[in-house]
Amino acid sequence: MDSPIISGLVQGACYNLSMIKQGKRLADLHLHLLGSIHPWDCLEFIKQQAVDWESYERGFQEAYGQVPTIRAILERCNEGSPGALEEFKKLFVFSDQDAGNFARFQAKYNLLVSGIGWTKSLLPDSQFPKYVTEICEFAHRIIARQRRQNIGYAEQRMTLNPRLTKAQAKYLLEALLKAYSEYSDSDIQPPLAVSLPRDDPWPGWEVTTELALGPYGHLLTGVDFCYLEEGHPPKDQRQFFSEASAFNRRHPERALAVLYHVGESFEDKSLESAIRWVHEAAEMGAHRLGHAIALGVNPDKYGVHSRLEPVSERIDQLEYDLRNAAGLRDSGVTIEVELINRELQQLAGLPKSHQLNVGYDQRRLEELRARQSYAIHRIRDLGSVIEVCPTSNRRICGISQDDHHPLIQFVTNDAPFVVATDDPGIFDTTLAEEIEASVAIAGLESEAYDEIAQRSWRHRSEVLVGRVKS
Repeated sequence: MDSPIISGLVQGACYNLSMIKQGKRLADLHLHLLGSIHPWDCLEFIKQQAVDWESYERGFQEAYGQVPTIRAILERCNEGSPGALEEFKKLFVFSDQDAGNFARFQAKYNLLVSGIGWTKSLLPDSQFPKYVTEICEFAHRIIARQRRQNIGYAEQRMTLNPRLTKAQAKYLLEALLKAYSEYSDSDIQPPLAVSLPRDDPWPGWEVTTELALGPYGHLLTGVDFCYLEEGHPPKDQRQFFSEASAFNRRHPERALAVLYHVGESFEDKSLESAIRWVHEAAEMGAHRLGHAIALGVNPDKYGVHSRLEPVSERIDQLEYDLRNAAGLRDSGVTIEVELINRELQQLAGLPKSHQLNVGYDQRRLEELRARQSYAIHRIRDLGSVIEVCPTSNRRICGISQDDHHPLIQFVTNDAPFVVATDDPGIFDTTLAEEIEASVAIAGLESEAYDEIAQRSWRHRSEVLVGRVKS
């Protein structure tokens, strides 16, 4: 496969004289704290707790059509029965056999939510410190495992439960930052990125910025938007992006990167709109884009099919096409302004929530590649970086064929990307394995491993916002 990035990757690898073989450590820029918990650490904790499994069992049955055997497995683990540990791991890990959709992933993830006691955030203040201590203990275990895996930088993302009080949120984050500060003179840096709820990020943002200016603020490097993206178009966060940019201008020494999951799950819209969402997030100022699968997935994965899209999204897409008409045409997309304006007039009389049927034939699928290429080049010009998590992409989104993986488009179009693990505990993977998978998927020479590894160091949050040099 010939592309500008391939020669750059290989040349970079030769120039850097086999960074990994010299013992230099890796940097993981996209991983969630709870999703990094190893199955054995989870099991050890659960065995000492009284856990209410009803919610987990109900969600698992909805996603898989059967009740999980968690109670029986735990009994066998406690008895030391042969094979019980592997049974627990199979129930815990979201594997290739589970792959297909986010609902199945969430059903597996809920074992952690219920078992670790995520709902303990609803405890009264008198009991809250014990819960925070448990989270910090898991953080230390995670960091210890990362060090053994040759990780030297791991930006942990911690999701703030929206039901936390401001005081509880501050207590939790401050405790984590203090725990991370214990590694300031070690061979690993574990900064924190706070994951904010899409529907109302402001309470969490207030706490985050307060802590960013505090004594441990140098360890707070970004804010993240994750979980379900359907129903939450990037345009809804325009004010947030503006506020984040203003904060960074006022406090450049404590500037925070905006990390934005987008284009990972898009069952509620057209494929064109899914591509647009990624582009729009970059336009608004996202420093790194989580997954961005829509931006590069081979349209052949979907084949000839139809899907639904609300009128509001169709209008946004048509207006996007008008704004980007010249660039889209240059990329090979047919843009007929008169037809677009006529359709906009017709849509104006329909309810915004009305669902439209969007059909895809081979011609339209081929045109999607041109749209992807255009958006990738614009995102590259904007300076946003794509976070690629191969195992996560394969399992959550069902991208089972390497020739469908978005990484190929990213490489072909010289997109700025880094490789990360996402949820290494739940996926039972390591960063080294993710980089090796990326090299194989993109058809690169094995020497490209080192350059891909170095990219993450160059695209750390504090580098992207100008706090430090790469």
